Amino acid sequence: MKGPGESYRHRLQHDVPTGIAAFLCFIALLLPIIGVTALLVDGTHMGARESPLYWLLLGLPAIWSWHMMSYMRTVLRTIRPALFLAPFIAAGVLAAASFSGREMTAYWIMLLLTVAVCAAGGIIYNRSLLAREGAGD
Repeated sequence: MKGPGESYRHRLQHDVPTGIAAFLCFIALLLPIIGVTALLVDGTHMGARESPLYWLLLGLPAIWSWHMMSYMRTVLRTIRPALFLAPFIAAGVLAAASFSGREMTAYWIMLLLTVAVCAAGGIIYNRSLLAREGAGD
């Protein structure tokens, strides 16, 4: 027999705007993390895969997204703040790339994509069951 929390979780899992907002939130955070990885790990993509820092930086969002897709309440509560903070993180990555003298085109694209994904994610989040009823307690 399912408790009241399970039925709400089931409703969240079937709410399309909640799923789309969670996915866009993941993308919005992944873009700056890829930028940080490009700044901190030298070499080509294939060469960078040999670095433990590469796996640490890209492993953290993988764990977070795994928990988000299992609809853990604590992780679901991070969607709105993450959508708000991701453009600032991307701007920080852009500033760090500029300061280090990197070619800026990819970092500007990262910032613009992050802002666009966060805007779309915020709009969709506001229409979701998660925004209306919260993550559950």
